[in-house]
Amino acid sequence: MANKRQLFGKVKATGAGAHVILQKSIGYFSGLNLLLGIIVGSGIFISPAGVLGYCRLNVGVALSIWAASGVMSMLGALCYTELGTALPSSGGDYYYVKRGLGSFPAFLLLLVDIIFSMPVGISIKSMTFAEYATKPFYTDCPTPEMVKKAIAIAVVIILTALNGVTIKGALWVQKIFTILKMQCLVLIAIGGLVEMAKGNTKNLENAFDGEVPTVSQICLAFYQGLWAYGGWNGLNKAEGKLRFIFKCGPVCSLYIDYGDENI
Repeated sequence: MANKRQLFGKVKATGAGAHVILQKSIGYFSGLNLLLGIIVGSGIFISPAGVLGYCRLNVGVALSIWAASGVMSMLGALCYTELGTALPSSGGDYYYVKRGLGSFPAFLLLLVDIIFSMPVGISIKSMTFAEYATKPFYTDCPTPEMVKKAIAIAVVIILTALNGVTIKGALWVQKIFTILKMQCLVLIAIGGLVEMAKGNTKNLENAFDGEVPTVSQICLAFYQGLWAYGGWNGLNKAEGKLRFIFKCGPVCSLYIDYGDENI
């Protein structure tokens, strides 16, 4: 109650100039893990089959699309890094559209994001988690859809409650799952290199001799690839909670302001 009285007293004293400031609870390592956790998500485990399928099993075209998707995503990430340093505020896309085009286009963007984009992305990720989590228990038959849906719903509810109760706890969960996902990708990469060292490179020989996909199929393959790389703009949405602030001065010097707390 004392803290509330002090807060209300401060609000009355400052009048219209008072505003709420988010607690800066995301450090450098936590922010890096958060960004990696968003990018290295379920897409990398689902998209490869989709890219190869839309490319009509043409390995050369599929690898080219993966490379082009990576370059496009890197350019987008660099643009958002520039936006984040120039406009250090939470909100991400919403804030940038509001600054550039006004409140109504920003409202429409946020409406579409909340009603369509975010629920679809969360449902795909939760269903993917349920698919992989239940696979060891259903080795001889497909996992029942009801089981996968029940696990996916439980995961969404638990993570939503965890994010609502404690940010630090959610960050620790993010760190653990990021490490696990990176370990899986490293094991897959090592397995591929071992197979190549054994001489199993027949799929790379004459890689572009397969059937050529149509323009629409290439677009769908690009969508799959970009979705796997997606998430590089996630940290800008929570920039107000970062404990480190990047600033670019007149001489383009880059430094980090850590504040009073350890990262």
